[in-house]
Amino acid sequence: MPVYIKENPGYLCQSLNSILLDQTTKPDEIVIVEDGPLTEELYDALAQFYKQFPDIIKIYKLESNMGMGYAMNYGLNKCRNEWIFRMDSDDIALPTRFEKQLEIIQTGKYDVVGSATEEFNITAGDLRQFRIMPENHADIIKFMKLRNPINHMTVAFRKETAIKAGGYWDKRYFEDYNLWYEMFKVGAKFYNLKEVLVNARVGNNMVERRSGYAYYQYENELMKKFLKDKFISSFEYGIVLSIKLVLRILPVKILSVFYQKFLREANN
Repeated sequence: MPVYIKENPGYLCQSLNSILLDQTTKPDEIVIVEDGPLTEELYDALAQFYKQFPDIIKIYKLESNMGMGYAMNYGLNKCRNEWIFRMDSDDIALPTRFEKQLEIIQTGKYDVVGSATEEFNITAGDLRQFRIMPENHADIIKFMKLRNPINHMTVAFRKETAIKAGGYWDKRYFEDYNLWYEMFKVGAKFYNLKEVLVNARVGNNMVERRSGYAYYQYENELMKKFLKDKFISSFEYGIVLSIKLVLRILPVKILSVFYQKFLREANN
């Protein structure tokens, strides 16, 4: 779990409670990377949890803010276990998250295991909006040509395979999307549970972060890699990038409606 200065200490406490106190299967190690200096409130929150769980929580400090990719790679190399579970500092894991994912992991068939998410704004359940990804490996790889096929905040992955793939790239966006692609290239097998195992907070400028030409440029860089590797054809590259360019230059309000209507599932 990377943490940086703009995190909300209340959300951080909710997130840590959900994985330390509420799980049916509890972790034996939590690696937290402070991505640069934090606020006093965040330091206090982390100190309280460390005092309560000194044998489980490991905190590492980066002198300056290096970004998600760098912080994730730093933490990746500090984890001692074979399998690494990702968690964002403002999301909430459901009580059976680790239990359900471990059931899949223990089959020995997969290297990356994700799940569905329910997105929320203020409190869990307030949007009734879900992000459900393809379940089986073949469908996940097909989906990867168009969009990120794994909900990053839900993922568990094999450490050795992630390192073999080169880890997260040190860029501003698509750190996880690129990692899944590189893991696929070294033979990783993927699986997504259709069940919601994480409540994902989207009220924190989620759509704004995915808007604008700068975001599109990173998207294009990844798609160019797909094209160069012949993972996608020139025709697919042209179609996908044209659609993505239109989406990134849309006003944020319209883009938000597009996400809700076409890229999410609703439950009334």
